[in-house]
Amino acid sequence: MKNLTLITLIAAGVFALNGCKKDYFDLSANPNASSTATPALVLTNAMATTGNFPIISFDAQSAWLGYWSPSGSYAINNTDAASYQQTTGYGDNLWRSVYHNLEDYAFVESEATKLGSYFYIGCAKVMKVYDYQMLVDVFNNVPYSEALQGTINLLPKYDNSQLIYENMAKQLDAAVVLFKRSDAIGLPASDIMFAGDNTQWIKFANTLKLRLLIHQTQIAGRTPYIQAEINKIVANGGGFLTTDAGVNPGYSASTGKQNPFWSLNYNTSGTYIGDYWKASRYSIDFGNINNDPRTLRIYSTVNGNLVGGKLGAINNPVGSAISGFGPGVLQSVAQPSILISAAESNFLQAEAALRTLLPGNVQTFFNAGVQASFDYLGATGAITYYTQANNKNTNYAAATTPAEQLSVIIRQKWVANNTVMPLEAYSDYRRLGLPSDIPISISTFLDVPMIPTRFLYPTVEYSTNAANVALQGTINHHTSKIFWMP
Repeated sequence: MKNLTLITLIAAGVFALNGCKKDYFDLSANPNASSTATPALVLTNAMATTGNFPIISFDAQSAWLGYWSPSGSYAINNTDAASYQQTTGYGDNLWRSVYHNLEDYAFVESEATKLGSYFYIGCAKVMKVYDYQMLVDVFNNVPYSEALQGTINLLPKYDNSQLIYENMAKQLDAAVVLFKRSDAIGLPASDIMFAGDNTQWIKFANTLKLRLLIHQTQIAGRTPYIQAEINKIVANGGGFLTTDAGVNPGYSASTGKQNPFWSLNYNTSGTYIGDYWKASRYSIDFGNINNDPRTLRIYSTVNGNLVGGKLGAINNPVGSAISGFGPGVLQSVAQPSILISAAESNFLQAEAALRTLLPGNVQTFFNAGVQASFDYLGATGAITYYTQANNKNTNYAAATTPAEQLSVIIRQKWVANNTVMPLEAYSDYRRLGLPSDIPISISTFLDVPMIPTRFLYPTVEYSTNAANVALQGTINHHTSKIFWMP
């Protein structure tokens, strides 16, 4: 992954407490355990750090999924993204950053438990699940039950990924119970996502749990478990997200305080600097063929035209001649960082309803997902778009078989996740093979002509937790699978 990821995460450190710089495998003291580090304060900074992950940490996956392409201003066909090659250093930045973040959520949960601050216990539980899901979805088995213990255990074992998922579902259920308490009250200013609104946290927890369950639908014999867990969500009565869930710690045009995606493209003076990652021809072609107004919101034009590149090509247009990012995804320096979008929430419900796991009308959920995507990007004409006659890429009613219906749901979810949530598009592709025509890189350095199935464990684990990571066996990033993959 490019060093842009690390640079951005470091820059975002302005929002974070010094306690966010420690490792669970290299910890002599807890700098957060001071008289000034309250659960409210640490939660704010931890959530600001989490806001860096969804887009910035998965730049290569945006390229793999046909969203982004490097410009021809760089020698680009031998990079990890273009060649699909990985070393054990590939996932180091993500691993370190997420576990640092998890330590702060663990502190919030621990201290809030001592204080009886039920709101903050609930927030910490939900955000720990959000982080751990990212780790499991790219590394599979990871340290979980013995992690985050500091010097008590510097060599945590790796837990079975399916069991982690099951425990995370329980944590989300417990969080919902906490948020329903009348004495679960948080300071609005400390909650940079929902301003202390417990009902929104319940919707967020329910939607995150639905995401976990939908990921498991390709596992043989898993349907009874999934159904039982969805029934619990329905029974709690909290519903699912109907608005975007995004964090905003007060992004501004100051060094280290910009929205993280904005800072990849503009400096603090407002000068455009985004010359590496540009538009993918595949995504532009799909938008043009299917009359999608969102394409002009996702990408900018060059002399009035949308111009895209191909992953791995040696002759992509240079930066000034290829489309960059448009006003729908580069909205402002102060735009929130989306953790789960309203569009994804609706598409998850559409897939669950299609599989008869959730009550409700599939087409209603589908149409709402498309509309939410249009709304987020500032595009108009959603109804015209999703009612195109006989278009099985855009119109759910045009799909006549379950396979076609699933395909159009995932296709529109793929569009909605463009430069919003690439990890979820990557997960959908790995579990379903959809969209089925995602192009393979044309790099001459390609190791295997298939999109990688996972990340390799990071170098830091082989050097500090060698015995436990060795128990995971030989990992191949093209053939080793996440537990929920068929």
